[in-house]
Amino acid sequence: MSREFPSVVIYGTADHAKTVLEILSLREIPVAGFLDPDPLKRNDKFLSRPILGTEVLLSTGEFNFEAGVIAVADSFGRSRVAQLFKSANVPLLSAVHPTAVVSPSARLGSGCVVCAGAVVGPGAVIGDNAIVHTRAVVEQDVQVGQFAHVATGAVLCPGVQIGEHTWIGAHATVLEGRRIGQSTMVGAAAAVVTDLPDHVLALGVPALVVDSWPERGKL
Repeated sequence: MSREFPSVVIYGTADHAKTVLEILSLREIPVAGFLDPDPLKRNDKFLSRPILGTEVLLSTGEFNFEAGVIAVADSFGRSRVAQLFKSANVPLLSAVHPTAVVSPSARLGSGCVVCAGAVVGPGAVIGDNAIVHTRAVVEQDVQVGQFAHVATGAVLCPGVQIGEHTWIGAHATVLEGRRIGQSTMVGAAAAVVTDLPDHVLALGVPALVVDSWPERGKL
């Protein structure tokens, strides 16, 4: 097992945690275990790894990990947990699948998750704690805001800007140079051909605003 990387704790034991654990394992990054908000799960196991406790453990300073990765799909949940790690002075590690292609000139913030087969092109910027899911394509000079989620197979064409906490649905396409505001939801397989404001739900081909999107909705 490589010691190039610190020992890591994964926060969360839902489906996304399976993806994160696989990435870390393939990268030979040692995983100390999981944290879970349910105190009844303490000392249980998840995917053969121990559940060390809740986020309260971070405030005690009594732990054997040196960094964390947040495996929470809800963007505002990730934001809350990221603040807990920051308060505990525990850095967040970015987890990049070995089959992902990330340009040397792209920039990844802390705590990002880039999944299998994803592409992050030249000059792209991925904000802190954002997710680029399986086979998603983030082309050159795209800007993805912190805590955003680019879902499976989505395509962000060159120069697109995505606001923080925004969700781009599976197999959606955002055309070149378009801007999407923060906390906006773009539905699966949608085609975004015009700019979209903050806090809206956009669906269809072409994507049309059909509703507002709650600021703290389940993203």
